[in-house]
Amino acid sequence: MSQPNVEHRLTEDPTTWIDSKGQDEHIEDLKHVTIDNVNDSEAAPYLDHTIIIDERENKRLKRMIDRRILPLLCLAYFAQAMDKGATSPISIMGWLEDVNASGQDYALSSTVLWIGLVAGNPVASQLIRRFPVAKVLAASMLVWTGLAFWLTFTLNVPQILANRAILGFFEASFNPCLVTIMVQWYLSSEQAVISAVWHSFTSLSTCLQSVMGYGFYHVRHDNSGGLKSWQYLLLTAACISAVSTIAVFFFLPDSPTRARWADEELKTKFVERVRSNNQGIKQKIWKSDQAWETAKDPQVYALFALTFCQTLVIGGVGKFSALLINKAFGFDVATSQLLKIPVSAVGVSAYFLMAYLQQKYEQTFFTMIAFTLLNMIGTIVIVCVPPSNKTRVGLMIAFLLLQFFGACNTATSVVLSRNIAGQTKKSIAYATTFMAWGAGNAVSPQLFWNTWAPRYIPSLYIHLGLYATYIILALATRTMLVRRNDKKEAARNMRDGEEVQANLHAFEDLTDLQNPDYKYSI
Repeated sequence: MSQPNVEHRLTEDPTTWIDSKGQDEHIEDLKHVTIDNVNDSEAAPYLDHTIIIDERENKRLKRMIDRRILPLLCLAYFAQAMDKGATSPISIMGWLEDVNASGQDYALSSTVLWIGLVAGNPVASQLIRRFPVAKVLAASMLVWTGLAFWLTFTLNVPQILANRAILGFFEASFNPCLVTIMVQWYLSSEQAVISAVWHSFTSLSTCLQSVMGYGFYHVRHDNSGGLKSWQYLLLTAACISAVSTIAVFFFLPDSPTRARWADEELKTKFVERVRSNNQGIKQKIWKSDQAWETAKDPQVYALFALTFCQTLVIGGVGKFSALLINKAFGFDVATSQLLKIPVSAVGVSAYFLMAYLQQKYEQTFFTMIAFTLLNMIGTIVIVCVPPSNKTRVGLMIAFLLLQFFGACNTATSVVLSRNIAGQTKKSIAYATTFMAWGAGNAVSPQLFWNTWAPRYIPSLYIHLGLYATYIILALATRTMLVRRNDKKEAARNMRDGEEVQANLHAFEDLTDLQNPDYKYSI
């Protein structure tokens, strides 16, 4: 039989083919055909846009990815959340007194971590673009595991600040790595739920830390040199990080095409499954035109502003949660540790509620605004109601409402992953957005002045202003993206009479503005 007319089949609807050969044979015919303008070096050997993945097969592939990839993303996120957040529960376990912290030292221990993250983000972003992403993640985890062990035995403030700054620098790779991996494996329509799943492990880590804090708080020690209660907690967190590092290094593939457990046909299906994302798999070559487009794109600045504004709030709320519950609301230390469990539970619920509403209504920005309003209500209650034995339960309920704003972080990650294309542009946009994330978290503890303790009322007034700013930014960003979608739709409608197959530009390493098939998530 003669070779099929490949040029014709590149534009023809595959569902209309009538041929004596089976689908598997068609795949073999096209396996070695070079498609023009394919710039994705990772995906190129596995491209076959004629492959048909029906709903049943799509679900089978997703189950496989969920089973082999998602648990490793969750484990990695859990480990870094344990390391990064461990100073919150130990702040009421005698740690501050043992290291002779005073004034703004506690707030500064968080600020320097995020300054380190801001400094490390440009480096991390380019490492991810040039090198295997899972190996970049594992190498970073190895370093911060060592730092976690070091912190356990550090008893002076200067060394603690140095430890946290270096930790932040190496944790800079973390969120860009996970977003990059998510885009490689998951469809845009799936990313809201997947992002919620691994983000929820921040709250789960807080829950475990609370249980550990409660348990280790009752471990008494003398002055004979034994470990103190807070050291047991830090040591446990470091051991969890070590186990996670080993698992990620050996079992997390760098891309769908490098999964050792997948055969050639399965790798092709994984690549073609995400064609509709129009974002490709990986391209190492730097493109100056994409860098220039990123510098001019208002969407990148909008994502920076949204992320910075949000983390100015959640960074401080997370850092000072134990102190607020203990000192401001009047609960004892042991109870304060246990009360962080419902705080974590509400945080997890908020992540999944955000994902559900995003997926059901496809209105990400309106959902973000709704969650922001819940935080405003909780903040107003805490400001207006003085603490007492009669009101502290109500204040705790109001504090639970403050956990909903944290879920906006997952929404921003999804907007970032869905709305930015082009490998060079993505590397810069990811870096700038996560620099905003680090900068906001760096500044946020400094909004809680020691002289404003224990209720930090001025801090909460600042938060109310930030909520209002966030809502305005969300509305403005949504309006911009709606107009971009309308413009692309109008351009497609003008091409009437042309036979156009969707997503043929998916692996050409085009930006979201360059690709005519691209649709922005709102």
